[in-house]
Parts: sequence; structure tokens; C-alpha cells
Amino acid sequence: MIQQRIKKFIKKVFHRSAEPKRNRGNNEQQNTEYKQSFDASAAFEKARKIARQRGNVQHAPDRLSRCIAPYVTEIIQSLQNAGYEAYIVGGAVRDFLMGREPKDYDLSTSATPEQIRKVFRNRHCIIIGKRFRLVHLYCGREIIEISTFRRCPEQDVQQQSPERSKRRTAAPEKMIFRDNEFGTSYDDAFRRDFTVNAIFYDPVHNELFDYTGQGIRDIEERRIRIIGEAALRFEEDPVRMLRALKLKGQYGFDFEEQTETALRQCLPLIVHASFARMTLELEKILKNPYGDSILEVFHEYGFLPYFLPFLEQHYDTPEGEYARKLFALRCKRLRNGDYRDSLSLAYACFTLPFFSTHHCGDGDFRYLWTEFYDGINDDIKSCLLQVFHPHTITHRASGAAVKNLVLQVRLKNEENLSRYRSLPGYANARELAVIQNMVCWNIENFEEKFPQASRSSGRKPHKNRSGNRSRKNGGAAQKHKFAGSGE
Repeated sequence: MIQQRIKKFIKKVFHRSAEPKRNRGNNEQQNTEYKQSFDASAAFEKARKIARQRGNVQHAPDRLSRCIAPYVTEIIQSLQNAGYEAYIVGGAVRDFLMGREPKDYDLSTSATPEQIRKVFRNRHCIIIGKRFRLVHLYCGREIIEISTFRRCPEQDVQQQSPERSKRRTAAPEKMIFRDNEFGTSYDDAFRRDFTVNAIFYDPVHNELFDYTGQGIRDIEERRIRIIGEAALRFEEDPVRMLRALKLKGQYGFDFEEQTETALRQCLPLIVHASFARMTLELEKILKNPYGDSILEVFHEYGFLPYFLPFLEQHYDTPEGEYARKLFALRCKRLRNGDYRDSLSLAYACFTLPFFSTHHCGDGDFRYLWTEFYDGINDDIKSCLLQVFHPHTITHRASGAAVKNLVLQVRLKNEENLSRYRSLPGYANARELAVIQNMVCWNIENFEEKFPQASRSSGRKPHKNRSGNRSRKNGGAAQKHKFAGSGE
């Protein structure tokens, strides 16, 4: 009996002594969390104060905040709540201010890739890239690219860069090979190429940050102005000339005088640009709804001989004119939403006239080749590679374009259509045949004779878009919406 009372007393004493310790631990944890929250808020407000002092800040139109997808605003708010600056940047802001729908969102923040991943630790978030690391944050079927603010690298660092001696000993002296230095939002704005691309938008507070003081005005006046000394900036990265011409072709902007003069003088420097980057730009242009206008600007400014020398050589020939008509109508149908942005379809538009003339020889595009022989697929592919030399075309893209062209004769002659409807390439082949009929064939009721592709012939769902890509493979290829897929 006495022992039971002793045990009960000991249990009661120790229970009381343990309880305050737990409470003290909980209080300490709450105080730590509160302090961290307070520090993050103070850090963000300090960064905003500095940004306001440095930049031209103005309240954005109310319509702008309504255009932003809610999950994008949520991502930016999460980064800001963690104490980091975060904005929508680049072409997305430019397109919104012009009343256009951007193809994707680019976000930039003061957080490093590791810090970004820590903020979104409970979501599918991966770090990609070697030359400069980025974060891909998966939001359902969408992938949001988040970069860290960068600054222009020092020239003495460029001279000592191992990439320079390894890759391009004959490259321009000021050409940048390493662009991997973190900076502030102010540094990041002046690192960018053109004033219209250097506007930052904060959808949480609905504010625009125009650090150059000229970006918003240049959008209103439809002007392309490079940031800094034009000749130097083109020498640092010759691909900037391509982007400048794309802006003119896609939006109808005019060049600021010094920018245009430097661009014309620096055109030969484009030969030092990376082949991989140039091929990626080709894919973007061919999938762009205004790709036809962009290529016209390339020809007008003398850039096309460097970019697509075969097309420039045959620009005013019957084959070149017919190829441009096919591609222009394809872009128009893409703008109208009549068909999707198929890369292999664009390849087929430019290849068909040259292969047709090679076999028919008369330049009358109302007629197609009628002979099918062993090796015709290889001949079509060889012609395609010649048209798009010196770019690297993936096997998947070239293969899809070849299937498209082979089916053209079958479709024009209306041969056993039910047999071809289930083929994977039928949808693209039908679209090219419809375009040819509108440009040249003029066959009545042509589209009605060719029903839309069956459900089984459409594109197979891509695992990467559904977020099932394994971490081992990185997931980097999805940012540009299958730019190299060839579908």
C-alpha cells in the first residue's frame, strides 16, 4: 500500500515537472517562427525600398492583375513571404502591356535555386542547367521557370574563362561566355537586351518596375532600343541581333537609330553564335504564329544568308516563293486557331516545293511526284536537311515531316482515305494538303472529302507535361513546350 502511494506521488511530481518543459519548448518554437517571419518580412520591405529608390515604379493598370494566372501570383507571393524579391519578367510583361497573351511566364527572384527549392519543398521543383542554373516548378500541366537575378560579368573574368580558350579563340574580344553571376533586380534589368524586355511586374502589389526608365514608353511608341552601348551589347552576345529582328517581325516595332545602325554593322558576328542556340531559335520561329513576318525581316536586313542560306539563295525563285506562301498561310491558320503549332509541318512546307521540282522539274506545283521507289524517304530527308542547313534537325522531326510529304500524293488522289486516317501523321498531312489546296490546287469541297483525324491518330500525351518525368532525367526539355519534339 505504501509502495503504491510512493509510486503515485513520484508519477505526479515528474508529470508536473515535465509539463512546463514542453510548454517552454513550444513557446521557443513559436518565438523562432515569429522571428523568422518578421525577419523575412523586413528583408522583403528593405529590398522593395531599395528597388523603389533605384527604379521607375508605377501602379500597373488594373486589367493587368486580372490577366495573370492565379497560380503564378501564388508562386510570387510565396517567395515574397519568405523574404525574397520576385517578379514576372521579360516577354510576358511586354505581351501583357500590349494586350497579348504570352506563350509562357518567366519569373525572376533574389532567391538562389537552392532557396527557391526550399520555399517550395512540398511541390515538384527541380534545378536544371549547367551554364546557369534555373528552377522548374511544376504546376499541374504547366512548368514555370524561375531564375535568380543576374548581373553583367566583369570583362577580366571573361578573358580568364576556360570556355573562351576551349570554344572560340577567334571570337570577338568582348563576347560573353560565362553569365553565371548573381546580382540584384537592378543589375538584372540592365543585364537584359532591350528596354521593352526589362520591365518587372509584381502582381501581388500590382506594380511595374521600369529600371531603365524607357521600357514602358518604348512599348507605347513601338520602339526597339538596346540597353547600353549597342555595338558592345551585340558583340557580347550576337544572338541579340536575332532577337531584335524577331521583335520587329512579330510586333512591327521600329528600331531606335543607334540600335539599327549597330545591328547592320555587327551582322557578321552572328557566325560566332552557338549552333545549338541558333537551332533552338529556328524552332521557335517555325512554331511562331508570326514566323513568316520574322523571316521577311531577316531577308530585308540581310540576316537570312547567315540563318538559312539555302532559302536566301532561292528566295525569289518559284520554289522559294511557293514555300513562303505555304508557310505564310500556315502561320495565318495558326493565328486563327485552325491548327496547332506543329514543327514538322513547318519543315514540310519549306521542303515540299524543292523536292517536287527535283522530281517533276517544271515548277508547276499543281502536280506532285507520282513515282514511289525504294529510298524516296531518304531523298526527301536529304532535301529537308539541305533546305535547313546548317541547323541540326532531330530524327523525330525530320521523320514526321517525311511521312507528311509522302502522304501528299495519296491525299491529292483521294486514295483509300479510310486506310490513312488512323496513321499518326495523317493530321499533319491533311493540314498541309488543305494549305496546298488553298494556295494552288483549288479543288472544290476539298476539306469535306478529308475528315478530321480519328482520336487514335492524335499526339500521344507526353509524360513530361503531366509531371511524371523522373528526377534522374532532369525535366529541362519542357520549358519551350516541346520545341524540339518534331510533332
